[in-house]
Amino acid sequence: MSLRSLGVQVVGRSHRLRINYRTTHEILAWSASLLTGEEPDDMDGGHETLAGYRSTMHGKRPETAGYATKHEEIEALVARVRDWTDAGVQAEDIGVAVRFVQLGRDIAQALEQAGVAACVLGAGHSGPGIRIGTMHRMKGLEFRCVVVAGVNDGTVPMKSAVTAVEVDAQQHQEDLNGELNLLFVACTRAREALRVSWHGTPSPFLVPVANRHP
Repeated sequence: MSLRSLGVQVVGRSHRLRINYRTTHEILAWSASLLTGEEPDDMDGGHETLAGYRSTMHGKRPETAGYATKHEEIEALVARVRDWTDAGVQAEDIGVAVRFVQLGRDIAQALEQAGVAACVLGAGHSGPGIRIGTMHRMKGLEFRCVVVAGVNDGTVPMKSAVTAVEVDAQQHQEDLNGELNLLFVACTRAREALRVSWHGTPSPFLVPVANRHP
């Protein structure tokens, strides 16, 4: 929403906050590359780019991985979570973001079967364990380590969330931008380590970046 539309004038009174203290430079740069060509709203009815933004922290490059089946993707996810917990990361400092809650439940079941406690956010209860939630649910949260799972073609962007281009081309692009920003938010929940995975065909959002970092 534009602040100008609410009668709040910030022209000449605003300052760009360009230093990110929450996530590593590698995660910020990789996530920002998803938005290549997109201009986030500057909240004054104009647009702003991510050029010049930087992080004060450094770490490993984000990891991307694709699998033939959902079972294989979840199996690999459980193995990566075990790597993190074995390295001393607390379960509550690990988040798993998904587009659909059902995949989150499947992941929680697999983790629990492997002896790793898991908690699906918004399921009506809270408790110890890996935090699992939809991308929308993850907004405002942060974790040391994050897996963004199920980033498949047809899921991200979600077909039902995108207006057909032949119906309304402008709304189609706005819907795509919304889905892309949702993925960006999910990825930037990670402070130190990020893993993005899919099964089957990867999301078209990942095609330009999926093979950049092993």
